[in-house]
Amino acid sequence: MTTTRRHFAGISAGALASAAGCSRGSRPNIVIFYADDLRATALDLYNRDAVAMPNLRRLAARGTVFDYSFTPHPLCCPARVSLWTGQYSVTHGSRHNQKLMSDDATNMAALFHEAGYSLGIFGKNHCFTSQQLAQWFAADYSIGSRPWRAALTPQTSRSIAEHAQWIAEQGGALMPPSAAPFSHEIYATHIATEHAIHHLEAQREGPFFLWISLPDPHTPIEVPEKFAGALPADRLKLPPFRANELATKNTRMQIFDYLIRGSEIPDTYLARYLSIYSGKTVFLDYELGRVMDVIDGRGLRENTIFIFASDNGDFAGEHHLMVKTGSLLDSMVRMPLIMSWPGSIPAGRRESALVNHVDIMPTLLGLCGLSSPPFVQGKPLPLQSDAPRRKYVYSEYGNGDPEYGWREARQLGPAKRLGDYALTTPAELAHLERRERAGHLRMIRSHTHKIIADSNGEVEFYDLVRDPHELSNVHGQAEYREAEERLTKLLAASNEGLN
Repeated sequence: MTTTRRHFAGISAGALASAAGCSRGSRPNIVIFYADDLRATALDLYNRDAVAMPNLRRLAARGTVFDYSFTPHPLCCPARVSLWTGQYSVTHGSRHNQKLMSDDATNMAALFHEAGYSLGIFGKNHCFTSQQLAQWFAADYSIGSRPWRAALTPQTSRSIAEHAQWIAEQGGALMPPSAAPFSHEIYATHIATEHAIHHLEAQREGPFFLWISLPDPHTPIEVPEKFAGALPADRLKLPPFRANELATKNTRMQIFDYLIRGSEIPDTYLARYLSIYSGKTVFLDYELGRVMDVIDGRGLRENTIFIFASDNGDFAGEHHLMVKTGSLLDSMVRMPLIMSWPGSIPAGRRESALVNHVDIMPTLLGLCGLSSPPFVQGKPLPLQSDAPRRKYVYSEYGNGDPEYGWREARQLGPAKRLGDYALTTPAELAHLERRERAGHLRMIRSHTHKIIADSNGEVEFYDLVRDPHELSNVHGQAEYREAEERLTKLLAASNEGLN
């Protein structure tokens, strides 16, 4: 459900009125440091076998780590629109990558802009239209924007073009995982951070709200040599996998496995993928540290809410797969979430409650003295020990379009190279879009069980206590009848009832 322009204006006025007792100078700054395709268990904060990220640990020591944080929709654009609207995708309507945020959607950018915040975006957008950016953001350094292009030197532009050509020669978006013979300084992840740092250093009046949205560790899985050796392939531990496991998963996953020839991929290839993917996360950590250092150096830490999060996951070896597809397994939906604000958010704390990224918007509004609009579906994050907590968390995937089945998949055919996926021609791209839009996959998860139901009638059910890696689908087994019936009833409820 979205709001009308008239209703939105009323909401904005109410939000401003609720903040009237808090002067502009005293309200906290906000920084959201946002990753792309980063699952929680790729980080050593959530998985002791993962690569070390010292700056993320530094942030965690200053704030609260949410151990069970979930995306409302594991796909770039829907997840980002949910972040900024506090709504599930079936409500805000951006349910695939081609549908940016609606102009009449109640959203955090407009509310904070009207409350006197100076907003800036640095890096990947995939959420706002150009008109929305111009209306609400004082600084627009989104990738490809006019300010972004204008700031590139001729030499940097040439190096970026050479890098793009090298990626194409290696195989394109799903090239084999590789260390790249290029400086990290020509990568969008570094350039976006550099713009954010320059903006922070030039900041003279608050409050500000910066979205530092970096395009890593998204494909292609290649990283500057500087970071490539962070977790060597011959030393890492691959996630567990059960033979014939995919036969019990949904058709979406089986089709994806067929298209990329996932079952044929050797462990050595998966290890190399996870190694380079881990290098990309270390690249993120390096840039995170640079931002934190500037905030500390300018004396802004005490009055800045700092959030680290991601839009969706990547299999990165889990279930013997890589990249992402239509699935609501934890590989796709369990996200990192760390939140810091000295004196207001407990430091060095681990929070085990189930939380959803639709909860970020109402939490920030509340911390800044602004009221949440009535159509926000998220709830304030449990930042204190006595705060209310969810018993269940919800996520979804798909736009409700016609199902994409084996007939369509065989028209496209399996990849010529292991791990590849055909994305060269318009017809091939259309197959990807059809897979992302097909049907409606929904999930309810507790700490102990998960149900995933597809609009084609397929159901998965997992015992997360005995099977935390979700290797065995126990749907329909007598032992789990009561637990499955309970989650099935919850799944039948409206989205508004899921909180």
